[in-house]
Amino acid sequence: MCIPHGATGTVSNSFVKEKRPQKSIKRVSQDEFEKGDPDFVDERTEAYKPKEEKSFLASLFK
Repeated sequence: MCIPHGATGTVSNSFVKEKRPQKSIKRVSQDEFEKGDPDFVDERTEAYKPKEEKSFLASLFK
């Protein structure tokens, strides 16, 4: 005879799910989104210069 799935009851495995706070991101105004942050301070010390990529053979015969 078949036993229904719910007839055995629940078995606790002592696992308790930890509640985490919701992650939320502050929405910015449309004007600030389009024009940027007026209080932004650029703290970079030098301009970005991408590395020159050398071929594999050029790196071997250096």
